[in-house]
Amino acid sequence: MTNVKELLRSADPLRSEPGLSLQHRNVQRAALLAAASIAKPSEKATRKSSVRLFAFLAAAVIVVLFLGERVWSPRILDVHAAVRFEMRLAEDRPAPGLREVKIAGKGQPIYLHTEVLASNADIASARVVPDGNFYDVSIGFKTSAAKRMRAATASHIGRPVAFLIDGRVTMAPVLAGTIADDAQITGNFTKREAERIVKGIIGR
Repeated sequence: MTNVKELLRSADPLRSEPGLSLQHRNVQRAALLAAASIAKPSEKATRKSSVRLFAFLAAAVIVVLFLGERVWSPRILDVHAAVRFEMRLAEDRPAPGLREVKIAGKGQPIYLHTEVLASNADIASARVVPDGNFYDVSIGFKTSAAKRMRAATASHIGRPVAFLIDGRVTMAPVLAGTIADDAQITGNFTKREAERIVKGIIGR
């Protein structure tokens, strides 16, 4: 009678296979190691790939910076060239609610009202006007602003009105009459300064 041990031995598929010699096992091991080295990239190849990737990224950054300087710089310069214009009623004496400032180039104090009478959005046109050795800026106001200023300055005759460029009072003449359609800003500007104001004051 065949026992379980004999049944298992007869069912072993490797029972009739010859045993592997040490030399044969070494050959198989070498073949496996060779296959693994082919599948895995070498350290040298990995280093070369990293160098290529770094060179590509560096070139891309240089291109972006070059194009950015040519494309975006003019726009940035235009933003920085913008000129903030304001026109406010003023007083020659301090009073509650007024802000004291100095007239540029004179050091003379002037006292500004809080309300902005006109700003960049109210200007329809601007141009440079020669004035001896210096230059002035002539501005024309939009219709809606002209009506507003006519009403505001009519009750302010005999008192100053301040013209501000980039927050500095360039002039504060005493009103001899109403201001409506246009005005002229003086401030001993050079031609370059006046041109900058004209270009920036209306956002062109």
